[in-house]
Amino acid sequence: MAGAALSWFPMAVKAEQAQARVSGVSVKPALEVLLLYEDLGTALRAKYSLDRMLLQLGAEVKMSTRLWRLDLLSQPLLAEQAAIEASAADLIVLSLHSHRQLRAEVRDWLNRWLDHKADRPCVLAALLDTELAQPSSRHPVLAYLRRAAETAGADLFCGSCQVPRRR
Repeated sequence: MAGAALSWFPMAVKAEQAQARVSGVSVKPALEVLLLYEDLGTALRAKYSLDRMLLQLGAEVKMSTRLWRLDLLSQPLLAEQAAIEASAADLIVLSLHSHRQLRAEVRDWLNRWLDHKADRPCVLAALLDTELAQPSSRHPVLAYLRRAAETAGADLFCGSCQVPRRR
């Protein structure tokens, strides 16, 4: 499904409504993004999707992105730092391959994030392999992410995309 950026579309309304004027100067709304990825392929997929989202939002939005490779979350100090950064993010994107379940370090990290999360709106997004990205899926990964989003009071978006091949 090449339209993963469509999963992000509801955020365009939020960004457009957030445009403000401070001291007579127009301020671009800033979208803080934390991206957690498994490998180069999932990182490229997420970058492509975020780039498409930015195109939809237009020039009115400034996006700041922090990147974390999932295997780093097995280190407690790094997992703690990533959780603290996630607590300040407007959008947390997990770009994953299909697995039977979330890896233990990702589950532990989600719990750390929940411990740090302030009472502010945010979005948890899962960018998954195509066969897993069906919103009605009963897949254990999506079930776990649904519970985490519900506990956090966050919206959960699921999507999939394939990075176009260069010719």
